[in-house]
Amino acid sequence: MKILTSLFCFSFLLFFNVNAQSPQGWLIYFGNTQIKESKFSIHHELQWRDHKLLGDHNQTLIRIGGQYQFKPSLQSTLGYGFIHTELEGSPNRPFAEHRIYQEGVFSHAVKSSKWRHRVRLEERFIENQDFRGRLRYCMFVDIPLKASQFDKNGLYLALYDEVFLNISDQSAIDTFDRNRAYAGLGYKVRQNIGLQLGFMRQHVGKNAGTNHILLSIHHKMNWN
Repeated sequence: MKILTSLFCFSFLLFFNVNAQSPQGWLIYFGNTQIKESKFSIHHELQWRDHKLLGDHNQTLIRIGGQYQFKPSLQSTLGYGFIHTELEGSPNRPFAEHRIYQEGVFSHAVKSSKWRHRVRLEERFIENQDFRGRLRYCMFVDIPLKASQFDKNGLYLALYDEVFLNISDQSAIDTFDRNRAYAGLGYKVRQNIGLQLGFMRQHVGKNAGTNHILLSIHHKMNWN
């Protein structure tokens, strides 16, 4: 496990040095509200994405969904997302997207690390474009770096890789949409609040990859 982690981090550093460029900034809030003592919960999410580290708005994403916990290792979500997008520079030519999504998450442990496998299906309604679908698969790995592990004051390494595939009968749309690879450092401020600061490398279609700095808040609440 330590060897794999070292190789993963080295790859990110190599990508960052070889492809030196101004990074783009993403600020993200991930929230989850447990509904009493039931198996139901609500996912709520807000993202602010910038073409620069800060100062040239790219996207605002709002996502909300109802979740059901079939068992401790298996969870499903049915949700809706609204995305407002602006092009880089001026004129920014904004457009909107409405998105419905379904996903399943399978989680397990490997020694002290936490692994999650997420499969998400999206139905996308983009302004002035034909309907299209998209399939996403993401593998998350969280590796504790302190004895407190994932409890309060715990420090951990967060890794993930996600591939996006288009579902469309339009020949002009390639099957491969994008890939995101991420490495970050997480800290548990409280048992129910965590912070992550990380670096993401994104490849969209056949375009050159882009660098992104992500700051995210992870928040769990109870609706009693």
